[in-house]
Amino acid sequence: MRLSRILGGVGRPRPTSNGIKAVTRGEVVPQVVWNRVGGGLVSPQALSLGGDKPRPYATLSTFRTASGCMRAPQIILAVALLFAGYAQATSIQSGGNIHISNLHQIDDDLYAFGQNVTVDGLIKGDLVVGAKEVFINGEVTESENIFAYKLHHTGNVGNSLRAFANTAIIDGKVGRSVMLFAYDTRIGKGAVVERDVSIAGYSSRVEGVIKGNAKIYGNRIFISGEIGGNVDLGGDEITISPPAVIRGNLTYTCEKEAKIDTAAGVTILGETRWEQPDEGNGEDEEKTGGAAFKTMIFNISKILAAFLFGIIVVYLFRRYAEVSFHQLRTRFSVSFATGFLFLLILVVAVLILAVSAIFLLVGLALISGEMAPLGALVLILSMLMVPITAFTTVSSGIIFYSGKIMFAFLVGYLLVRIFKSEAALLGKAQLLFGLIVLALLFAVPYVGLLIYLLVSIAGAGAIVLGIKNCRAEADRPKGDTSVVSSQD
Repeated sequence: MRLSRILGGVGRPRPTSNGIKAVTRGEVVPQVVWNRVGGGLVSPQALSLGGDKPRPYATLSTFRTASGCMRAPQIILAVALLFAGYAQATSIQSGGNIHISNLHQIDDDLYAFGQNVTVDGLIKGDLVVGAKEVFINGEVTESENIFAYKLHHTGNVGNSLRAFANTAIIDGKVGRSVMLFAYDTRIGKGAVVERDVSIAGYSSRVEGVIKGNAKIYGNRIFISGEIGGNVDLGGDEITISPPAVIRGNLTYTCEKEAKIDTAAGVTILGETRWEQPDEGNGEDEEKTGGAAFKTMIFNISKILAAFLFGIIVVYLFRRYAEVSFHQLRTRFSVSFATGFLFLLILVVAVLILAVSAIFLLVGLALISGEMAPLGALVLILSMLMVPITAFTTVSSGIIFYSGKIMFAFLVGYLLVRIFKSEAALLGKAQLLFGLIVLALLFAVPYVGLLIYLLVSIAGAGAIVLGIKNCRAEADRPKGDTSVVSSQD
């Protein structure tokens, strides 16, 4: 997708390859258009794009995004999408249970978010899924990126497979590499991975075929399959049992020697090297994968905590959230300036709190001596300032944390608008998308910290402006029907 396409305007229909103009909401899609974009298995009576509920298997690639003028968040999203290799068309589906049957073929990238996602058909593009349970039995011509509690893959993927899950079972063919972060992982007997495999988790079992190298870190590792390259293992319990075949070198880090049953038929063609972990060296802990897995779980927990916090805040203070989102989206520079001033207030409040705490100790020391009157005066002032500045500091911290969540809403909103002409302002999917994108940006060394600060400042400023405007609306006389200007 060209940059000019990504940065284009909302509402402009994109011509299709066969000359038929893209549809808009409320129109009835001709059968020929639906056959092209969705598989042609839905009756003409169900083809209207109007209404609140999205129609099954309807692609969003016919909608283009538009903004009039570019703002900083849109530039960040555009660059991120270019480097992510987005295709020219994308289909997004959400709901409780999503099923792509073996009679369906999707010619676009598919983004599916729901309770359970099952793919039995053909997807000619990338597959991105966020769900509790994911079952991939069909074929994906490009790559798979899965976020799920349980993943069961028995189909074929043309390129790489990446997954974050509690349980991951791979029993199909992978055209390139596999990267898994899971508590329990199994590369089954039916699995064939054409290139390398990287696994981090608690328990990992390899029973299938890996034609490249394998790096597996965790606590318990069991290998009985065939690995064509070098193997690097790190864990507390390592077992290699027949009919395992390792055609390269085996290097493992473990406190006790691995159980390698060569007498029963285990074959290792290369060298075998056993390394003892050095308790005084933190690098060995990272090599075993325990630290990496804990870090991954911690980062995912932060995203989920922010997601739940955002849902609760929107539910309790929706009007404030809507106005704050509007301020951030339409007055980005003003929101950032307001947030910067608010940051200065926070810094001053923290300094006053620290000074007040010191004066409190000084006052306690003075009242026991000859300067008791002065000590009493210092105590009164410090005891007055401590709760005020403490409340200001805590409230400001909450607002800055909420500012990051508000910015995530904006990022997710702009991301959805790239593929869809209409998007909910404070939707749950937008929040999750935005938090994931921000987490990736925050993970960039050095620059990530700066991005985190700028995002929090802009979001906090929008919240302050939103509170101000909502208070102005509440203070209006009941008979005054004038609208409070968003420029106030």
